[in-house]
Amino acid sequence: MQTQQEAPVTDALRPQPGSDVERVYGISDCVIAVAFTLILVNIHLPPEGLSESQLKSFITQHLLPDLPLYLATYVVVASSWISHYRVFTYVRRSSSLFIALNVLFLASIVFLPVPVAFFYQYGNQAGSLQLFASTQLVTSAALLLMWIVARTEGLLDPETPPEFLRYTTARLVVIPLGTLLTIGIAFFNVWAAEGIYLFFYVLGWFLRHLYYRHHPGSGYLGGTVRMCSITDNMTAVAITFLIATITGTLLSNIHQPFSAALKAVLGVLPAYGLSLLIVGFYWLSHHRIYLVIRRHNMTLIWLNFAFLLFIELQPLLNALRASYPQSQLTAVLYASNQACTGLMLLAAWLYAARGRRLVDKSLERPQVVSIAMRALLPPMVFILSIAVVFFRNGYALYLWLLVIVVEVAHLLYRRVRHASHTN
Repeated sequence: MQTQQEAPVTDALRPQPGSDVERVYGISDCVIAVAFTLILVNIHLPPEGLSESQLKSFITQHLLPDLPLYLATYVVVASSWISHYRVFTYVRRSSSLFIALNVLFLASIVFLPVPVAFFYQYGNQAGSLQLFASTQLVTSAALLLMWIVARTEGLLDPETPPEFLRYTTARLVVIPLGTLLTIGIAFFNVWAAEGIYLFFYVLGWFLRHLYYRHHPGSGYLGGTVRMCSITDNMTAVAITFLIATITGTLLSNIHQPFSAALKAVLGVLPAYGLSLLIVGFYWLSHHRIYLVIRRHNMTLIWLNFAFLLFIELQPLLNALRASYPQSQLTAVLYASNQACTGLMLLAAWLYAARGRRLVDKSLERPQVVSIAMRALLPPMVFILSIAVVFFRNGYALYLWLLVIVVEVAHLLYRRVRHASHTN
């Protein structure tokens, strides 16, 4: 029989809110965010000292052709995150075996940049595809085993809809089977193997649409905690990797005297600072928008990943711009990426707010329009700057700085307005 003195000890051993499942998917989002960025490292930047024509040739022949492979890998990792998210949708507690399988899943995600590097180095060969598919097989098998453990060990919410159990099980079984088949077919024909791989991913999406067509309304889930978690982690990693511009400059001038190396580093600081502030303000806009989004569905998740795609490209294009600050082409690419970042955030907001689909029901139309206009301003400025680049390249920087000035002015205005209402 338990005594009164023993009770507090027992209570202290129980997982507290935020210490169990939240920590498992929290560390998972952090690791996956790093993997997203590490894959981008495979894209090589042009060497310094190229003329404008040589730079254009390098970008069109080497850098831009590398982006489709990164985009394809980005979609694969995003799909893996979505599958991981589905497993955790109704998980209410964890176990040692469940966490161990989650570590295996994360290990395969972290290893993924290696097979992607083989693709960049050796092209579309059978060995490259088989190494990539083998990594994905571990990823998908780990997710399937996590789901089985969650069901057999009673880790799921008892009120989990049986339809969701059947659909999730079917989807998690389909992906590893398709990946295993891909590995075998690659011995005979690489293109056929890639077609099979794509087919099974499409089949997984088809199962989702089939499920939600028979269960309308079940595609909407409350809250945006996981979406904000992966957004915060990916933005944090992208901001951190911006510093690579400075360290890369230092390494390229390592044989120069200290004063020369310091001058070179100080020369790229403005580009680093500008990108840091722009990404920070985009995160602030994302934060502001998601304060009033109450629900989410798969479309909003993919729109959010589209926004994050351009956030992930920030270190690459920032380094390119810092190396060639006088180039029209690098200015256009930099401004285009910033404009696409803002437009993707605007698209997510318009989708969520249409008919108050996912936002707070008390939100009035003027508030929806106000938030949309605030989100529209930065990408419009960057689009305008692209036209300016072709006339006066140096003037585009002043338009980019205008985005920072407007954002700071708005923050100060809100602060003064809040203070006046308080008084």
